Amino acid sequence: MNAVRLISRWIFIVFIPILLLSATLAWAFNSLWIYKAGFAKYEVGQALGLSPAELDKSARELIAYFNNTRQELLDINVTYDTGETAPLLNQDDVLHMKDVKKLVWLDYRLFVAAVVYSILYILSSLAWNRRHGRRDLAMGVEWGGGATVALLCFLGVFAVTSFDWFFTTFHEIFFPQGNWQFPPGDHMITLFPDGFWSDVTLLVGLVTLGLALAVGALGLVWLRRIKKMERIPAQS
Repeated sequence: MNAVRLISRWIFIVFIPILLLSATLAWAFNSLWIYKAGFAKYEVGQALGLSPAELDKSARELIAYFNNTRQELLDINVTYDTGETAPLLNQDDVLHMKDVKKLVWLDYRLFVAAVVYSILYILSSLAWNRRHGRRDLAMGVEWGGGATVALLCFLGVFAVTSFDWFFTTFHEIFFPQGNWQFPPGDHMITLFPDGFWSDVTLLVGLVTLGLALAVGALGLVWLRRIKKMERIPAQS
């Protein structure tokens, strides 16, 4: 196996976990159902004095904010049960959301990069060397799925046994300026309590795991089929 072929396959294998995880994260950030389920489970409406309709509107505006390319700050105004209309988040909350938006777009860029490379690798593998290309591709899919499962198991150990440490370390890495800590009673904490994030982390992990197992199984079945087809001429 030449160096270019080997390196390109390993890059493909590395991109599969990135593709699956970034896709699941993008879905989670844009899933209105996740926000609404979290608000209901943790009784956010009762705590803040907001109706389900106001919370629904706030979640939709947050999703729209994550997906627009403008540099403006998040500005969500809500009408409380008292009849008062006011911003949902304070200045510190809004500045934190600006940093969160940067991470969302980093996730989008990683997803696009993984998709583009995967498509190019698949097409080149099938076009340049049909026999070895199919084998390399099937092996890459199998190993990529397996690598994703291994990565999730590694991260899952920390997320399940030491979620507070996992959560804090994540924020210290991606928010080094320290604007992710809020006082008790802050609307950011009320909207998204620790339980919400542990639930979302578990959901993202399980969905990604399911995708990884499906991808790995597809690669395994395909590779076995290729090997079986290669043995037929030798036996005839």
